[in-house]
Amino acid sequence: MNRVASITALALALALATPALAGAPQPDQRQGEFVHVCRGGPNKADLCSVATEEQDCPGSECVVQALGGSIKGTLTLIAHDAVIDWANGGATNRALTVLLEVRGPDGTAQLLSATYQNLADPTLPPTAPGSVVAIDMDEPALRNLAAAPSGLTFAQPDVTLADQLRTIFGSTGTPVLIATDRKAQSADHTTDGLATVVRFKVKVQFLVPIL
Repeated sequence: MNRVASITALALALALATPALAGAPQPDQRQGEFVHVCRGGPNKADLCSVATEEQDCPGSECVVQALGGSIKGTLTLIAHDAVIDWANGGATNRALTVLLEVRGPDGTAQLLSATYQNLADPTLPPTAPGSVVAIDMDEPALRNLAAAPSGLTFAQPDVTLADQLRTIFGSTGTPVLIATDRKAQSADHTTDGLATVVRFKVKVQFLVPIL
């Protein structure tokens, strides 16, 4: 596995038209977990499959079924390959912190954050389920993501973050993240002791999973 390939998701997946970056499931595979309907045409709102789009949706396209409109947000990813014990020194462990910023239905700012580690061996990079990210989540991966954040497609947050999003927005769907920026704000610290940071705009959609 190419560990310097781009990290293409995280707790939280999605660009609708661009291919996923190396090392992650392809967008068509991720969106295959969700119900699709015809966007328009004579079969508008009917169930469909991307594989048989022309037959299912003549004159239209087969798209994921979203529950409500999309929600604007900002996703910040912080990877640190030399986690420091401030009081006692040492910098051998690794961690990844995710911060998702959205506004609730009442306009209140919501800051949703979690930190991930390989608890069995904290000196190794954090990992995620293979259906979300198929590569180690370390600083080189984050550095590469900064050049093409649109590779973040249909990635699902972890269970805790997903539950918080459902509670805030009163939805029963599965939340996914879709990058909307073509280029991210970033700070590359792969050559020093600080953490590497990537920040970009996303949209959150609640989708209907295939049961």
